[in-house]
Amino acid sequence: MTMLADVPRETQERIAALKALVVEENGRQNLISAATIEAFEERHIADSLQLLALLPGGPMLDIGSGGGFPGLVLACTSTRVVHLVEPRSKRAAFLQSAADALGIAGHVHVHAKKVERVELPPVAAITARAVANLDTLFTIALHLSDENTRWVLPKGQSAASELAEARRTWQGEFRLISSVTDAQAAIVIAEGVRRRRAR
Repeated sequence: MTMLADVPRETQERIAALKALVVEENGRQNLISAATIEAFEERHIADSLQLLALLPGGPMLDIGSGGGFPGLVLACTSTRVVHLVEPRSKRAAFLQSAADALGIAGHVHVHAKKVERVELPPVAAITARAVANLDTLFTIALHLSDENTRWVLPKGQSAASELAEARRTWQGEFRLISSVTDAQAAIVIAEGVRRRRAR
């Protein structure tokens, strides 16, 4: 995978170790579909790494981190503060043990609760992969953002229709970026997100 070749060797080794941890843990709890293990680098690693170029500097928060995608992968690439929000206790425990094993626990914070209950100052970036539609994501995490927060949200083939629906309730600067791992998919970039005033 070319994208993985573009990151430093230390990061490559850390991501390889993460893959091993995820595959092993998948035997105990369903972190990823078994059918995607063969294409792991593309489906999970490259799909996460493509967000790097879209993220601003500063702390980020990943909603519904699950097996660590994209949040834990992104945390492997730098020392930026990364908040992983995962309400399912077994998955949150895996994320914490993986961060410890990978030597990145110093800048990774796991929140074993719903994002609505997370209390933090506004973060620079918010990500979420296969969690909820845009309207729901903005609703449940708006309290963790401000006018400078950039939302970087991989949405698959539904990106355009979800964005059109969300625009009925939300305003801000929105754009779609084509996914590099799926020609039919797109990533929603949103800034200055705020609820529309009722007319």
